[in-house]
Amino acid sequence: MTAYHSSEAQEQVAIIQYCDLKRIPIFHIANGGSRNTIEAVNLKRQGVRSGIPDLCMPLARKGYHGLYIELKVGKNKPSANQLKWIEILNTNGYKAVVCYGFDETIKTIEDYLKEQ
Repeated sequence: MTAYHSSEAQEQVAIIQYCDLKRIPIFHIANGGSRNTIEAVNLKRQGVRSGIPDLCMPLARKGYHGLYIELKVGKNKPSANQLKWIEILNTNGYKAVVCYGFDETIKTIEDYLKEQ
């Protein structure tokens, strides 16, 4: 899949489908999207945090506790809040990265899984 004509949501669906086919445990952290004010307030109280990476693979490899991926497509760049969370995760034993599109994300996942 190419990022040129694809939305981030479409890329993410393809990544999840790939991982499901390969039986790779990964999940989406649903922090984004538009919500009504009441729902947004309730979710924030429940612990939803701005900037958390999109995907989490809860598998330990080569000294890491797990892999977090912030997915971007096209010319999108990570926000300051996203970069802050990536730094927090990286300094606390996780591998946290920004990936651009399907191909880079799958390569990152496959490389991570090879790390023993």
